[in-house]
Amino acid sequence: MPLDEHNVSNNGDTSLGDNITLTDDDVFLYRSGANLLDNLEDVRSIVSYHENYIAEKYKMKRDYYKGRHHAIIQRPPKPHNKPDYRLLINLPKKLVSTFNGYFSGDPVSIKYHSDSDASNDKMNDEIQSWLNDNDYGDTFSEWAKQADIYGRSYLYVYQIDGDLRIAVCSPRDTIMIYDDSIQHRPVAAIRYSTNSNKQYDTLITPKADYLISNDNANSEMKVTNVDPNNPDNVVKEDIHDFESLPVIELAEDDERIGIFDDVISLIDAVDLIQSAKVNDVSSFADQYLVVKGQKLTEEQVTNIQDKRFINLYRETKTSFNNTDSNMLDPDAFFLTPDPSDETQENALNRLIDMVYQVSQVVNLNDSNFGVSAQSISGVALLQRYQPMQAKARTKAKKMDKGLRQLFSIMFAYKNLSGNVSDLTFDHKQSIPHNVSEEADIVGKLNGQVSDPTKLSYLSGIDDPDKEIERLHEQQKQDQQATANIVKNYLSDQKKGGVVDDDNGQATTGKNTATNQSGRPNGQAD
Repeated sequence: MPLDEHNVSNNGDTSLGDNITLTDDDVFLYRSGANLLDNLEDVRSIVSYHENYIAEKYKMKRDYYKGRHHAIIQRPPKPHNKPDYRLLINLPKKLVSTFNGYFSGDPVSIKYHSDSDASNDKMNDEIQSWLNDNDYGDTFSEWAKQADIYGRSYLYVYQIDGDLRIAVCSPRDTIMIYDDSIQHRPVAAIRYSTNSNKQYDTLITPKADYLISNDNANSEMKVTNVDPNNPDNVVKEDIHDFESLPVIELAEDDERIGIFDDVISLIDAVDLIQSAKVNDVSSFADQYLVVKGQKLTEEQVTNIQDKRFINLYRETKTSFNNTDSNMLDPDAFFLTPDPSDETQENALNRLIDMVYQVSQVVNLNDSNFGVSAQSISGVALLQRYQPMQAKARTKAKKMDKGLRQLFSIMFAYKNLSGNVSDLTFDHKQSIPHNVSEEADIVGKLNGQVSDPTKLSYLSGIDDPDKEIERLHEQQKQDQQATANIVKNYLSDQKKGGVVDDDNGQATTGKNTATNQSGRPNGQAD
């Protein structure tokens, strides 16, 4: 089923007016130099087109993710009360959960380090404290998950009670607008909602949030939170004057294609085949009894239905004292449909395999994954995860770009002197590793390569150089602990009257005279 369900051709860029262009990736471009506040009719055009056409695509994607698959649900009912099961195999949610768990199961690690700034620790404390206040692990995970579903998602930065907060916004009711320059710089964003005959839009710019009332009854459109005598004076709580646009897009890729966009037709086929299999099983209850060579009376039919008993025998017809050779021998059997189960199973397995291949997501329910990771070579594991790993790397670069935009706003808002280019983002994707094989490799490399190179083969070590520093520090601590034990032991021995003589012999501290035979005085030879 195609995602484009509207009658507007979007195989290339579409013009929506003098100032607005819509790309084939459903990205709105606005003419450089034009001001949206001076052209509120452009705001209406953008919102109207988005609501009538683009939002419908997102609703369809949402339905499929929630298990409301259009092809199987909207299928016409079968006639004559035939079995009509409609099974929904929610592969879209499975794909999203698997990939998002792999991509953001562990929150991205954000560190600040500047060679020219001695306050790295202070900056990291500020960043971590702000992230924790905003529950960044859950927020970033939802940000990434919505991008999997819709192909894009938005992070909205706002101020409340003198603090800076972030929230995830859905592309179903949020629109990002870029300029039509080669850089495609963010110009503004729109969030809209409809209530009765009035539509309320919020035009978001780096300077402020403008509330726009759209009265469909009298076709009047105006900014409601601006002083009529001074259009630049918006109400205080809506002024923020951020460093950049406080709406940040996370795109799944450059084309804004969701993770299951390309496999919806395959998912529909899986639903149809699985439903047909159950219908076939149910149809066995509709078997027909065939009786050949015998005409049953009403009483016999009733006995078959009620008593489940049938007695058939060949009746003879006397014709010249011979049996009619044209008569059939009585027979009874059930007429059942051919289930074609093997063909259906092969098609089903092939379709499910293609769903995972095309979406570049690892099928964790594959029978091959039943083998312990300890029994699979590290190369084989990486090969299985390589398509999903490549997809995750592409998305991580998109998220890093958005995070730098986020922290440019945060640094300016909190008057921090840091540079966003000194931020590093570590995305820890959870790939199973053959730890035993890694340990064998490290053992074989002992004495062959440097320690940092050797430790880099262990997947559990993120920073080999820092690990070596910790190892040396631990060795020093162990040596000091051993020295302290020996020192305490010798001190205890001295206090107990036991010392070492020049020959290394342990003797008592008292001088004992001996006779010529070496025995103490007073003892007989």
